[in-house]
Amino acid sequence: MTFGEKLREARIAKGLTQNEVGGGKYSTSYVSLLERAQRQPTPAMTRHFAGILGIDAELVAGWIDPPEANSGGLSAAVLHANSAWNLKDQALAASEAEYAASLAKEQSNTVVWWTMTAVQADAYLALGRFGEAAATLDELLKHPTTLTQPELQVTVLARLSAIKRATGELESAIALARSATRAAASLPQHSATRLESGYVLVAALAVRGNLDEAWHYASELAQMDKFPEVPSLSIGRAAWVVGNVAFRRGDSETGLQQHRLAAEHITPHADLRMWAQFNRASASRRLAAGIADDGVDQCIANAELGLRISGSSEEHRELALTKAQLHSMRGDYAAAKPLLLEVLEQASGLEFEAAGLLQHLLGRYYASINDDDATKKHFMLAAKLYSDAGASDIASQILGELMDVTP
Repeated sequence: MTFGEKLREARIAKGLTQNEVGGGKYSTSYVSLLERAQRQPTPAMTRHFAGILGIDAELVAGWIDPPEANSGGLSAAVLHANSAWNLKDQALAASEAEYAASLAKEQSNTVVWWTMTAVQADAYLALGRFGEAAATLDELLKHPTTLTQPELQVTVLARLSAIKRATGELESAIALARSATRAAASLPQHSATRLESGYVLVAALAVRGNLDEAWHYASELAQMDKFPEVPSLSIGRAAWVVGNVAFRRGDSETGLQQHRLAAEHITPHADLRMWAQFNRASASRRLAAGIADDGVDQCIANAELGLRISGSSEEHRELALTKAQLHSMRGDYAAAKPLLLEVLEQASGLEFEAAGLLQHLLGRYYASINDDDATKKHFMLAAKLYSDAGASDIASQILGELMDVTP
């Protein structure tokens, strides 16, 4: 019997579905591929399945088919991982990349191992599985290849900073971003990797409330459109970041100007997913600044179109939250309620700012129906999320609003 046949037999004997044996770590698609002997497991996979099935890990490892029975190979494994990523199936991409990286490690192919491990981390990030993404990136960061190549080091540090920001660990996010910018100092001034280190530093500083310092670095990014060698998407990313800081500083005119510039460079033809992400984020940032005009409606429509083609479930939840934000801004709490409850049902994996916004909007909804207890509960939860993250200014603003809407 093949590994897959033994896995299927043990799974059925335990009364488990493919989804259950995947345990939230491996997709149903990948378990199906394993059971049909179209993939072989990595050692980490065998340990996972042993734990789920309650079987000795060495016994499950012994189920693996001998090498000659595996008709795949490293090239095929890399192709499968890249195909899953290109098809936006991040759960499958994570599993495929893990297997490809395992094969590459066995064959001492450091380049492929590094690339596939990075794909695995990116897939976890897209899925909101921040802990697994961080652990995978930590493995990359410690590798000698990363330590001796500044571009790779910056890439990993920037991603780790983004994770810390997403999970509300803002001081760590800033420290990692500063490390990334130091490592990037030897890279060409306008290289994509060096610019990425600037983006993550500005973002972390701005969320933390260090707006003067964030604006200092953002002002440097605002010069990108003056250099002909800078790619169009990089100019767009820079304008997006600069606009975000301007909005947070209360300068909506500059924020809108920079986001209009970003829209000229971030197009669906250049990068559909980035286009959708930018439009959703721009809508949310405008709403936070008190702007609820037709431009916001257009941004949401663009985001909806782009995510319909390439969006993950996490991105769709963020879009639903932005729609609820718009309805709340316009006082249509009846329309906001079902969207908020939809996001609340699947709130795990939300970035901390999205989680804070969700609680804040729920507080506003309950204030609209004069439910003081629920209003206080959700406002306090929102304020705590920001306070725990170190964004005390935003926490204070939320508590101030709570005082205004409750007796």
